[in-house]
Amino acid sequence: MSIIQEETAEEQLLECIAQAQAGDNEATEVLLQQFRPLLRSRMHQVWTALQENLLTVEWAEVEAQVQFWFLMRLQKFQADAGVYFPYYMERMLDLDSRAWVRQQRIADTVPFSQMGEADHSDDAWTPYGAESTADLTSDLEQLVSLRQALTILTEPQRQTVWDCCVLGHTENEVATQYGVARSTVRNRLAGGLSRLRTYFQETTTFSLNSTGILERPGATTRTGRDSSSLIASERVFWLRRTAMANDEKRPDLVGIGAGRTVLLQGVFDFEATGLKTPQLLAKQLCYTVPPGCVVGIRFFRVGVICDEMVCVSSVVNGLPHRLVPVAANSTIHVPLAIVDPITAGSQIEIHIAASAPGTAIVDIGCLQMPA
Repeated sequence: MSIIQEETAEEQLLECIAQAQAGDNEATEVLLQQFRPLLRSRMHQVWTALQENLLTVEWAEVEAQVQFWFLMRLQKFQADAGVYFPYYMERMLDLDSRAWVRQQRIADTVPFSQMGEADHSDDAWTPYGAESTADLTSDLEQLVSLRQALTILTEPQRQTVWDCCVLGHTENEVATQYGVARSTVRNRLAGGLSRLRTYFQETTTFSLNSTGILERPGATTRTGRDSSSLIASERVFWLRRTAMANDEKRPDLVGIGAGRTVLLQGVFDFEATGLKTPQLLAKQLCYTVPPGCVVGIRFFRVGVICDEMVCVSSVVNGLPHRLVPVAANSTIHVPLAIVDPITAGSQIEIHIAASAPGTAIVDIGCLQMPA
Protein backbone atom coordinates (compact mmCIF):
# COMPACT_ATOMS: atom_id res chain seq x y z
CA MET A 1 0.00 0.00 0.00
CA SER A 2 2.79 2.42 0.88
CA ILE A 3 4.61 1.74 -2.40
CA ILE A 4 1.41 2.49 -4.31
CA GLN A 5 0.98 5.75 -2.42
CA GLU A 6 4.59 6.71 -3.12
CA GLU A 7 4.24 5.97 -6.83
CA THR A 8 0.98 7.90 -6.95
CA ALA A 9 2.61 10.98 -5.40
CA GLU A 10 5.47 10.80 -7.89
CA GLU A 11 3.05 10.45 -10.79
CA GLN A 12 1.04 13.42 -9.58
CA LEU A 13 4.19 15.52 -9.37
CA LEU A 14 5.25 14.59 -12.91
CA GLU A 15 1.75 15.30 -14.20
CA CYS A 16 1.79 18.72 -12.55
CA ILE A 17 5.22 19.43 -14.07
CA ALA A 18 3.97 18.47 -17.53
CA GLN A 19 0.97 20.78 -17.17
CA ALA A 20 3.18 23.66 -16.04
CA GLN A 21 5.52 23.12 -18.98
CA ALA A 22 2.48 23.27 -21.27
CA GLY A 23 1.60 26.72 -19.94
CA ASP A 24 -0.87 25.90 -17.16
CA ASN A 25 -0.54 28.82 -14.72
CA GLU A 26 -2.44 27.00 -11.99
CA ALA A 27 -0.04 24.04 -12.12
CA THR A 28 2.91 26.42 -12.05
CA GLU A 29 1.54 28.12 -8.94
CA VAL A 30 1.05 24.73 -7.27
CA LEU A 31 4.71 23.87 -7.89
CA LEU A 32 5.84 27.27 -6.61
CA GLN A 33 3.90 26.71 -3.40
CA GLN A 34 5.10 23.13 -3.02
CA PHE A 35 8.75 24.14 -3.36
CA ARG A 36 8.40 27.40 -1.44
CA PRO A 37 10.67 26.19 1.41
CA LEU A 38 13.44 25.36 -1.07
CA LEU A 39 13.06 28.73 -2.83
CA ARG A 40 13.03 30.65 0.45
CA SER A 41 16.14 28.83 1.63
CA ARG A 42 17.95 29.63 -1.62
CA MET A 43 16.91 33.29 -1.37
CA HIS A 44 18.43 33.58 2.09
CA GLN A 45 21.61 31.80 0.99
CA VAL A 46 22.05 34.19 -1.94
CA TRP A 47 21.26 37.19 0.27
CA THR A 48 23.81 36.06 2.86
CA ALA A 49 26.48 35.58 0.19
CA LEU A 50 25.83 39.08 -1.18
CA GLN A 51 26.04 40.62 2.29
CA GLU A 52 29.29 38.80 3.04
CA ASN A 53 30.79 40.25 -0.13
CA LEU A 54 29.57 43.77 0.75
CA LEU A 55 27.41 43.91 -2.37
CA THR A 56 24.38 46.20 -2.56
CA VAL A 57 21.47 44.22 -4.02
CA GLU A 58 17.86 44.62 -2.94
CA TRP A 59 16.01 41.69 -1.38
CA ALA A 60 13.22 42.01 -3.96
CA GLU A 61 15.77 41.47 -6.73
CA VAL A 62 17.05 38.31 -5.05
CA GLU A 63 13.51 37.01 -4.59
CA ALA A 64 12.61 37.65 -8.22
CA GLN A 65 15.86 36.13 -9.46
CA VAL A 66 15.38 32.86 -7.55
CA GLN A 67 11.81 32.49 -8.80
CA PHE A 68 13.03 33.14 -12.34
CA TRP A 69 15.62 30.36 -12.00
CA PHE A 70 12.94 27.98 -10.75
CA LEU A 71 10.62 28.70 -13.68
CA MET A 72 13.48 28.48 -16.18
CA ARG A 73 14.69 25.13 -14.83
CA LEU A 74 11.12 23.88 -14.66
CA GLN A 75 10.76 24.37 -18.41
CA LYS A 76 14.07 22.59 -19.07
CA PHE A 77 13.29 19.56 -16.88
CA GLN A 78 13.01 16.28 -18.80
CA ALA A 79 10.91 13.71 -16.97
CA ASP A 80 12.15 10.84 -19.16
CA ALA A 81 15.78 11.49 -18.13
CA GLY A 82 15.25 9.56 -14.90
CA VAL A 83 16.22 12.44 -12.60
CA TYR A 84 14.34 13.04 -9.35
CA PHE A 85 12.77 16.49 -9.76
CA PRO A 86 13.38 17.84 -6.20
CA TYR A 87 17.05 16.85 -6.41
CA TYR A 88 17.32 18.30 -9.93
CA MET A 89 15.79 21.59 -8.85
CA GLU A 90 17.93 21.91 -5.72
CA ARG A 91 21.11 21.25 -7.72
CA MET A 92 20.22 23.64 -10.55
CA LEU A 93 19.28 26.45 -8.16
CA ASP A 94 22.59 25.98 -6.39
CA LEU A 95 24.54 26.27 -9.66
CA ASP A 96 22.50 29.24 -10.90
CA SER A 97 22.85 31.14 -7.63
CA ARG A 98 26.62 30.59 -7.44
CA ALA A 99 27.07 31.89 -10.99
CA TRP A 100 24.85 34.92 -10.32
CA VAL A 101 26.69 35.85 -7.12
CA ARG A 102 29.99 35.68 -9.03
CA GLN A 103 28.55 38.05 -11.65
CA GLN A 104 27.47 40.46 -8.93
CA ARG A 105 31.00 40.42 -7.50
CA ILE A 106 32.43 41.32 -10.91
CA ALA A 107 29.90 44.10 -11.43
CA ASP A 108 30.46 45.72 -8.04
CA THR A 109 34.09 45.15 -7.17
CA VAL A 110 37.40 46.88 -7.65
CA PRO A 111 39.51 46.23 -10.79
CA PHE A 112 43.21 45.53 -10.20
CA SER A 113 46.24 44.68 -12.23
CA GLN A 114 46.68 40.91 -12.28
CA MET A 115 49.35 40.26 -9.71
CA GLY A 116 50.72 37.38 -7.72
CA GLU A 117 53.11 36.53 -4.93
CA ALA A 118 56.17 37.61 -6.94
CA ASP A 119 54.72 41.08 -7.41
CA HIS A 120 56.17 42.33 -4.14
CA SER A 121 59.30 43.02 -6.20
CA ASP A 122 59.31 46.02 -8.53
CA ASP A 123 61.65 44.26 -10.95
CA ALA A 124 59.48 41.16 -11.13
CA TRP A 125 56.24 42.94 -11.97
CA THR A 126 55.12 42.44 -15.55
CA PRO A 127 51.42 42.54 -16.45
CA TYR A 128 50.06 39.24 -17.67
CA GLY A 129 50.04 39.06 -21.48
CA ALA A 130 52.56 41.84 -22.16
CA GLU A 131 54.50 40.42 -25.12
CA SER A 132 56.54 43.48 -26.10
CA THR A 133 57.94 46.71 -24.72
CA ALA A 134 55.09 48.64 -26.33
CA ASP A 135 52.54 46.33 -24.73
CA LEU A 136 54.28 46.69 -21.40
CA THR A 137 54.28 50.50 -21.59
CA SER A 138 50.64 50.59 -22.61
CA ASP A 139 49.60 48.19 -19.88
CA LEU A 140 51.54 50.09 -17.23
CA GLU A 141 49.73 53.26 -18.26
CA GLN A 142 46.25 51.79 -18.48
CA LEU A 143 45.97 49.10 -15.81
CA VAL A 144 45.12 50.21 -12.31
CA SER A 145 48.08 49.89 -9.97
CA LEU A 146 47.24 47.67 -7.05
CA ARG A 147 50.28 48.76 -5.13
CA GLN A 148 49.35 52.42 -5.40
CA ALA A 149 45.81 51.69 -4.23
CA LEU A 150 47.03 49.68 -1.27
CA THR A 151 48.92 52.69 0.10
CA ILE A 152 45.64 54.19 1.35
CA LEU A 153 45.17 51.24 3.71
CA THR A 154 46.64 50.66 7.12
CA GLU A 155 49.38 48.05 7.27
CA PRO A 156 47.12 45.34 8.80
CA GLN A 157 44.42 46.02 6.19
CA ARG A 158 46.93 46.02 3.33
CA GLN A 159 48.47 42.71 4.37
CA THR A 160 45.08 41.09 4.91
CA VAL A 161 43.73 42.23 1.53
CA TRP A 162 46.89 41.01 -0.19
CA ASP A 163 46.87 37.61 1.49
CA CYS A 164 43.14 36.93 1.05
CA CYS A 165 42.36 38.53 -2.30
CA VAL A 166 45.60 38.29 -4.26
CA LEU A 167 47.29 35.21 -2.85
CA GLY A 168 43.98 33.43 -2.32
CA HIS A 169 44.45 32.42 1.31
CA THR A 170 41.39 31.75 3.47
CA GLU A 171 40.55 33.86 6.50
CA ASN A 172 41.44 30.96 8.79
CA GLU A 173 44.85 30.57 7.18
CA VAL A 174 45.62 34.27 7.52
CA ALA A 175 44.44 34.27 11.14
CA THR A 176 46.73 31.34 11.94
CA GLN A 177 49.66 32.92 10.10
CA TYR A 178 49.51 36.18 12.10
CA GLY A 179 48.23 34.73 15.36
CA VAL A 180 44.99 36.71 15.47
CA ALA A 181 41.31 35.79 15.65
CA ARG A 182 39.45 35.04 12.44
CA SER A 183 36.99 37.83 13.26
CA THR A 184 39.93 40.26 13.30
CA VAL A 185 40.97 39.14 9.82
CA ARG A 186 37.42 39.50 8.58
CA ASN A 187 37.04 43.01 9.99
CA ARG A 188 40.34 44.11 8.45
CA LEU A 189 39.32 42.66 5.10
CA ALA A 190 35.90 44.32 5.16
CA GLY A 191 37.40 47.69 6.10
CA GLY A 192 40.10 47.45 3.46
CA LEU A 193 37.69 46.50 0.67
CA SER A 194 35.35 49.32 1.60
CA ARG A 195 38.15 51.90 1.42
CA LEU A 196 39.43 50.49 -1.87
CA ARG A 197 36.00 50.64 -3.47
CA THR A 198 35.69 54.28 -2.45
CA TYR A 199 39.17 54.98 -3.82
CA PHE A 200 38.47 53.49 -7.26
CA GLN A 201 35.04 55.07 -7.54
CA GLU A 202 36.67 58.47 -7.04
CA THR A 203 39.64 57.95 -9.36
CA THR A 204 38.58 55.66 -12.20
CA THR A 205 35.42 54.84 -14.10
CA PHE A 206 35.34 51.64 -16.11
CA SER A 207 32.69 50.53 -18.59
CA LEU A 208 32.01 47.64 -20.92
CA ASN A 209 32.04 48.31 -24.64
CA SER A 210 29.89 46.50 -27.22
CA THR A 211 32.30 43.56 -27.33
CA GLY A 212 32.20 43.06 -23.56
CA ILE A 213 35.74 44.37 -22.97
CA LEU A 214 36.56 46.87 -20.23
CA GLU A 215 37.71 50.33 -21.23
CA ARG A 216 38.38 53.67 -19.57
CA PRO A 217 36.63 56.49 -21.41
CA GLY A 218 38.91 59.44 -22.16
CA ALA A 219 42.07 57.80 -20.87
CA THR A 220 45.34 59.52 -21.81
CA THR A 221 48.99 58.63 -21.49
CA ARG A 222 51.53 60.50 -19.42
CA THR A 223 52.54 62.46 -22.55
CA GLY A 224 48.97 63.70 -23.09
CA ARG A 225 48.24 61.50 -26.14
CA ASP A 226 44.84 59.86 -26.29
CA SER A 227 44.93 56.23 -25.22
CA SER A 228 41.86 54.50 -26.65
CA SER A 229 43.17 50.96 -26.47
CA LEU A 230 41.12 48.58 -24.40
CA ILE A 231 41.88 46.94 -21.13
CA ALA A 232 41.70 43.28 -22.09
CA SER A 233 39.48 41.31 -19.80
CA GLU A 234 42.05 38.59 -19.34
CA ARG A 235 44.47 41.20 -17.96
CA VAL A 236 42.16 42.42 -15.26
CA PHE A 237 42.10 40.77 -11.88
CA TRP A 238 38.97 41.39 -9.89
CA LEU A 239 39.38 41.87 -6.19
CA ARG A 240 36.74 39.86 -4.38
CA ARG A 241 36.11 38.21 -1.07
CA THR A 242 37.37 34.65 -0.96
CA ALA A 243 34.47 32.29 -0.39
CA MET A 244 34.60 30.32 2.85
CA ALA A 245 34.14 26.58 2.87
CA ASN A 246 31.15 25.22 4.78
CA ASP A 247 33.32 23.75 7.51
CA GLU A 248 35.12 27.06 7.89
CA LYS A 249 31.93 29.07 8.00
CA ARG A 250 30.49 27.48 11.14
CA PRO A 251 33.07 25.19 12.73
CA ASP A 252 31.50 25.61 16.15
CA LEU A 253 28.36 23.77 15.09
CA VAL A 254 30.17 20.46 15.41
CA GLY A 255 31.33 21.30 18.94
CA ILE A 256 29.39 22.42 21.95
CA GLY A 257 29.29 26.08 21.04
CA ALA A 258 27.07 28.78 22.50
CA GLY A 259 23.77 29.68 20.94
CA ARG A 260 20.02 29.59 21.29
CA THR A 261 18.43 26.20 21.95
CA VAL A 262 15.50 25.25 19.72
CA LEU A 263 13.45 22.23 20.85
CA LEU A 264 10.87 20.49 18.68
CA GLN A 265 8.98 18.29 21.14
CA GLY A 266 5.64 16.89 22.16
CA VAL A 267 3.40 13.81 22.27
CA PHE A 268 1.54 13.01 19.06
CA ASP A 269 -0.60 10.22 17.62
CA PHE A 270 0.24 8.94 14.15
CA GLU A 271 -1.44 6.79 11.50
CA ALA A 272 -0.12 3.81 9.56
CA THR A 273 1.50 5.15 6.39
CA GLY A 274 4.08 2.47 5.58
CA LEU A 275 7.80 2.69 6.27
CA LYS A 276 8.44 4.09 2.79
CA THR A 277 5.91 6.91 3.06
CA PRO A 278 6.85 9.38 5.81
CA GLN A 279 4.41 12.13 6.71
CA LEU A 280 4.59 15.25 8.86
CA LEU A 281 4.07 14.15 12.46
CA ALA A 282 2.50 17.44 13.59
CA LYS A 283 2.35 21.07 12.51
CA GLN A 284 4.04 22.02 15.78
CA LEU A 285 7.16 20.18 14.60
CA CYS A 286 7.99 22.73 11.89
CA TYR A 287 10.65 25.40 12.26
CA THR A 288 11.98 28.01 9.83
CA VAL A 289 15.55 29.20 10.35
CA PRO A 290 15.38 33.00 10.83
CA PRO A 291 17.43 35.43 8.70
CA GLY A 292 21.03 35.87 9.75
CA CYS A 293 21.14 32.53 11.57
CA VAL A 294 22.28 28.97 11.02
CA VAL A 295 20.93 25.89 12.80
CA GLY A 296 22.35 22.46 13.54
CA ILE A 297 20.30 19.47 14.77
CA ARG A 298 22.13 18.08 17.79
CA PHE A 299 20.09 15.08 18.95
CA PHE A 300 16.96 12.96 18.52
CA ARG A 301 15.14 11.55 21.57
CA VAL A 302 12.12 9.44 20.60
CA GLY A 303 9.78 7.02 22.35
CA VAL A 304 6.98 5.14 20.58
CA ILE A 305 3.96 3.12 21.61
CA CYS A 306 3.46 1.02 18.50
CA ASP A 307 3.46 -2.69 17.66
CA GLU A 308 5.73 -2.14 14.64
CA MET A 309 9.04 -0.39 13.97
CA VAL A 310 8.77 3.27 13.00
CA CYS A 311 11.18 5.69 11.36
CA VAL A 312 11.42 9.28 12.57
CA SER A 313 13.16 11.66 10.19
CA SER A 314 14.13 15.29 9.86
CA VAL A 315 13.25 16.90 6.54
CA VAL A 316 14.91 20.12 5.36
CA ASN A 317 13.25 22.03 2.52
CA GLY A 318 11.30 18.96 1.51
CA LEU A 319 14.34 16.68 1.32
CA PRO A 320 15.31 13.89 3.77
CA HIS A 321 17.97 14.97 6.24
CA ARG A 322 18.36 12.40 9.08
CA LEU A 323 16.64 9.01 9.55
CA VAL A 324 16.21 7.46 13.01
CA PRO A 325 14.67 3.94 13.18
CA VAL A 326 12.88 3.14 16.45
CA ALA A 327 11.96 -0.40 17.48
CA ALA A 328 8.40 -1.28 18.48
CA ASN A 329 7.38 -0.03 21.95
CA SER A 330 10.81 1.38 22.78
CA THR A 331 12.80 4.58 23.22
CA ILE A 332 16.01 5.82 21.62
CA HIS A 333 18.42 8.71 22.09
CA VAL A 334 20.68 9.63 19.16
CA PRO A 335 23.32 12.37 19.63
CA LEU A 336 24.60 13.54 16.25
CA ALA A 337 28.38 13.64 15.88
CA ILE A 338 28.17 15.20 12.41
CA VAL A 339 26.09 18.38 12.39
CA ASP A 340 25.23 19.97 9.05
CA PRO A 341 24.67 23.74 9.09
CA ILE A 342 21.09 24.49 8.01
CA THR A 343 21.06 27.98 6.54
CA ALA A 344 18.64 30.88 6.97
CA GLY A 345 15.23 30.49 5.38
CA SER A 346 15.35 26.68 5.48
CA GLN A 347 12.28 24.88 6.79
CA ILE A 348 12.85 21.98 9.20
CA GLU A 349 10.10 19.39 9.67
CA ILE A 350 9.87 16.17 11.68
CA HIS A 351 8.24 13.28 9.80
CA ILE A 352 7.32 9.75 10.81
CA ALA A 353 6.77 6.57 8.81
CA ALA A 354 5.07 3.55 10.38
CA SER A 355 3.34 0.34 9.35
CA ALA A 356 0.91 0.54 12.28
CA PRO A 357 -0.75 3.40 14.18
CA GLY A 358 0.57 4.52 17.53
CA THR A 359 1.81 7.39 19.70
CA ALA A 360 5.21 9.07 19.58
CA ILE A 361 7.01 11.16 22.18
CA VAL A 362 9.65 13.25 20.42
CA ASP A 363 12.30 15.69 21.61
CA ILE A 364 14.51 17.07 18.84
CA GLY A 365 17.26 19.43 20.01
CA CYS A 366 18.71 22.11 17.72
CA LEU A 367 21.34 24.79 18.22
CA GLN A 368 20.75 28.16 16.54
CA MET A 369 23.68 30.53 16.06
CA PRO A 370 24.41 33.77 14.16
CA ALA A 371 25.51 33.16 10.57
